[in-house]
Amino acid sequence: METLPEISDNTLFMNYRYVENVNSNLICCICQTPFFDPAIIENCGHTFCRSCITQAIKAKPNCPVDRSRISENAVLKPAAKIIANMVNELLIYCPNNEDGCSHIGQRQLINSHLREQCEYIKLECNIGECRELVLKKDMASHITNCQARMIYCDVCKKKMLFATFEGHADKCPIRSVECQYCHTSRPFLENDAHLDECPEKPTQCPQSQFGCSWTGRNADLLVVHNPSCPYESLKDCFEMHKRRTESLEAENIQLRTKIQELDSTVGSLRDQIATISNWLAVMFPSHFTDPRVPTTSIIDNESSQGLFFSENEQIKNDLATITDNLAELELRQNVALMTENLRMQEEMQSLKALCHGIRMQMHYLLMERQGGEPARGTASSSSSVGRSGPSVRSVRTRPLSTSNVGDSIRFNVLNNEGSGTRKVNSVLSGNYLL
Repeated sequence: METLPEISDNTLFMNYRYVENVNSNLICCICQTPFFDPAIIENCGHTFCRSCITQAIKAKPNCPVDRSRISENAVLKPAAKIIANMVNELLIYCPNNEDGCSHIGQRQLINSHLREQCEYIKLECNIGECRELVLKKDMASHITNCQARMIYCDVCKKKMLFATFEGHADKCPIRSVECQYCHTSRPFLENDAHLDECPEKPTQCPQSQFGCSWTGRNADLLVVHNPSCPYESLKDCFEMHKRRTESLEAENIQLRTKIQELDSTVGSLRDQIATISNWLAVMFPSHFTDPRVPTTSIIDNESSQGLFFSENEQIKNDLATITDNLAELELRQNVALMTENLRMQEEMQSLKALCHGIRMQMHYLLMERQGGEPARGTASSSSSVGRSGPSVRSVRTRPLSTSNVGDSIRFNVLNNEGSGTRKVNSVLSGNYLL
């Protein structure tokens, strides 16, 4: 029923309490406790606990005392037997001294004491799922009173945990119980049914909720009271009235819930309308009412449902009006954009014709200035451009300077409202007419 712990010297020696002060020559300079399994480094001859120096070499291959290099192949030799005997014979207190054990003995014998003699070592109870740690001296008492132990009910002979037995004792289905009214005995399972029918149990008239104040025994209810109860003949009417009242209350609750939902919906719609009105106030300031005007509550009481529905319809109409206005605004913007686009296209065509005429005229003038004849296609183009004015060959000209051509071009660009013919003639006017 008990489990002794696995005792390892390596896990306990650092927590030992020594009775007397220990010679400093027997102290490990790493763990600062008396040597445990002392070992000597072959290179330098210093002594340490075997586990301490092994971990130190893994971290850094130097002697902790003189910092000399320790090779990887260095051998840890056991210390002299006298050193091991001296530290093993040191007197120590039992590790369970704080729990009450007063034993003092040699360090080498402490494990034997813990396994065989110490009554203050903690053991694990293995009864069922207990797993509680108990002092060895108290284990026998714990086993007797362990909450996880199994016991048998004396009445129903059912096996169960001790922790659940107290609750079972009060509700054991086999045990006999006595009625508190008629003082008769019966099994526990039948007691509840008996209490509902016990003739000696005090009871009230079934019509007490409607006003009857009679109280008495169950046995007298049907025989004595019911034939003379004035409420008994009206119980059907009372029941019908009760059912109708409950139905009306349930319907009232549903209506209140719907009103709250509609109220929240209208509030949301009102917020949306206010947002749209503020957004369109710049473009349509006179089409909307001032959203800052305070509005009254939609539902003041239960009789204002008609006002609520009319307000809801008005909101829907306002939303329809806003939708129509937005559609009309979009149409107007589209028409304006199309008109502007057509005007820009006409202006572009006019500028293209103007540039083409200027290019042909400059080509012709350059050819004439060089003393050559203009190409046939160029002459025909020039004649077509100047169709509405006099012929270029019939005009006496003077040489056309670059500044004159630039002035002519600027003049035509600034006065681009005329027709294409007028613009070309104005270019031709750059040859000073005599």
